[in-house]
Amino acid sequence: MPEAVFPRITLILLTYNQRAYLKEAVSACLSQIGEPIEILLSDDASTDGSFELMKQLADQYSGPHLVRLRRNTCNLGIGEHYNQAIADSGGQLLVTAAGDDISLPGRVQTLAKAWDETGQKADLIASHLIDMSLEGQDLGIIHAANLAKWPSPDAWVRKRPYVVGASHAFTKRLHTHFGLFSPDLAYEDQVMALRACGLGGGVTVNEPLVRYRRGGISQRKNDALTPQGFLQWSLKKHTRQRALYSQIRQDLQTLGRSDLWRGKVRRHLDRSTLALRLMSASGLRQKLALGLQPNGAGMVWSLRTVLYLTLPALGARIQAWQQHLKRQ
Repeated sequence: MPEAVFPRITLILLTYNQRAYLKEAVSACLSQIGEPIEILLSDDASTDGSFELMKQLADQYSGPHLVRLRRNTCNLGIGEHYNQAIADSGGQLLVTAAGDDISLPGRVQTLAKAWDETGQKADLIASHLIDMSLEGQDLGIIHAANLAKWPSPDAWVRKRPYVVGASHAFTKRLHTHFGLFSPDLAYEDQVMALRACGLGGGVTVNEPLVRYRRGGISQRKNDALTPQGFLQWSLKKHTRQRALYSQIRQDLQTLGRSDLWRGKVRRHLDRSTLALRLMSASGLRQKLALGLQPNGAGMVWSLRTVLYLTLPALGARIQAWQQHLKRQ
C-alpha cells in the first residue's frame, strides 16, 4: 500500500481536563484559513470528558482540513505528551495550541508564510499573543522576543529570549535532531528557543496570533502562603526546574557546546538539585551539613534555603511579601 500523504503543516492541540474551554479552542483550529492542514487533537487522558467533546466536534467537521484524534491511555504530563503527539503528526511544520487558548483564523497561514520566507530554514517561528482573562476578556498584547536577535546558543546563554510556547511553530527536523523531551519536562518554551538557536534559527511574526488565556500561576490559590503550601510549592518548583535544566544540559551536549554549561545556566540546576536534597534530609543538622558543603548553588542561597525549608512559616511569609512587592 502507498504511504499516506499528509499536509505539510500539522496543528497540534494539546489538552488535559480543559473541557470548559475546549469548544472554542477546537473550533478555532478547525476554522483556520489558507492551505489544507492536518489538525491533530491530542488528549492526555483527561477525566472531564475532554476527549469525548473533541470527538464530537471532529465528527461534525466537514471542511478541507485533515482532522485526527489521539488519546494517551494514562496521563503523561507535558513533556511526554509532546513526544507522543509529535510522533503521531504527519507535517513538517508543527504548530502548537493549548486546549484553553484560541488561535486566530489566520494563525497557521501567517506562521507558514514567515517560515516560507526564510526558505524553510528557520526551525522556530513565534508570534505575539493577546493576553486574555480566564473568563475570555482581552487585556492587551504580550510581546514575544524577536528571535532573529538570538542567532546562536551563546546569545541564548547571555540572555534568554522571552517566548511563550503557546505561540510556537517548529519544524519536525528540530525535534528529530535533538530527540525526545525528558518525560518530566513541564516547560518547553526555553528548550525550543535554545534548540532553534543551535540549528536553523528562529523568527518572530510581528503580530498577535493567539488569544492566550491566563492560568497557572496567575490563577492559582495562594496555597504557598501557608507553611505546608510553601513546602509543596517548593517541591513542585524545584522538581520542574531540575527537569528543565537537565534538558538544557543535554541539548548543549547534543550541540557540541558543553562549554556553555556554566555560570547562571548551570547554577539553576545546582540549586534545584540541592533544594530537593534538602527536602529529603531529616532534621536541621542534616540540612545544615548539606547546605555547608561546597556547591554551585552559592553559600548564601544554600543557607537561606535551609532556613526556609526548616521554618516553612517564615518561607511562606517571605514569599507573601515578595508577591506583594511584585503587585506594586
